[in-house]
Amino acid sequence: MKKFLIIFCIILSAKTSAQTEKGTIMAGGQLALRTANNASNFRLNPNFGYFFRDNFAFGGNLNLDFSKQGTISSNTFGIGPFMRYYFGKSQAKPFAVVNANYLTQTVKTGSTSVNSSGFGFLFGLGFAAFLNRNVAVEGITGYDYSDYSNAKGAGGFSLSLGFQLYFNNDVVKDLKRTIVN
Repeated sequence: MKKFLIIFCIILSAKTSAQTEKGTIMAGGQLALRTANNASNFRLNPNFGYFFRDNFAFGGNLNLDFSKQGTISSNTFGIGPFMRYYFGKSQAKPFAVVNANYLTQTVKTGSTSVNSSGFGFLFGLGFAAFLNRNVAVEGITGYDYSDYSNAKGAGGFSLSLGFQLYFNNDVVKDLKRTIVN
């Protein structure tokens, strides 16, 4: 019985580590909604990545942010690369993340509109809790900084929640077979 338990644990850890193995594709992102007295904010940050080494992903992300406070509205669009490194082989994996984005922003006050561009980055740590072999709920916290051409740069603590879908080589092959047939 002891040998069976040890073999089962080894097989289980091998299966779970396949979620971040070389060749796996990831897609997902974070979503945020905040409302307050006469103010609202909606943020969507989709991303897509590829594991070019075990536990090491590189990809791209978008930042879409829509805010309104009283008569002032702001729309921000960002695009850029990210890198992640996952630790461990369990169903719950911490990871380090860094991303950089080119940003454009339009701020409207009444009939006046101001456009600006800038740069943003995030250095942080995250935690992916795998619900099954292909789906993880995740949280990311870190230092987030943005600097626009017509405004002083600002940064601070950031916390986001989201999810990721992971498709390893077997899943991609099955999907191709299903589409072709």
